[in-house]
Amino acid sequence: MSTKVFPADKLPAPMSTSASNIGDTFMETLTASTITTETDGGYKQTRPRNTRVKTTWAYSWANLSDTQYGVLKDFYKSVGTADMFTFTDYALGQTHTVRFSGDFSGQYYQPTGWSVTLTFEEV
Repeated sequence: MSTKVFPADKLPAPMSTSASNIGDTFMETLTASTITTETDGGYKQTRPRNTRVKTTWAYSWANLSDTQYGVLKDFYKSVGTADMFTFTDYALGQTHTVRFSGDFSGQYYQPTGWSVTLTFEEV
């Protein structure tokens, strides 16, 4: 089990109705791992690669202070996309073991602060 925990207590909740210039503030995706082949006759054959359906989450934070942005960036640097950590999703409050599945990218909007979107994938 992972000993690292996402620092949600040091960041504002990402689902903000006032978010601007960053698109959706929350998105959840379920991905079924299916192998598909097509026969010469045009029939499609499918089978599961495994029995579990992976979940990914994307969260966006807007108007982060320099300190909050630093906390998020330092945590990303400490785990990268290889290490897993414990994350409690903001929407349902459920705890999951996840890893980051994309790059870290922040943009500064004067005078309101930093905007960041991160994606998490279930391990």
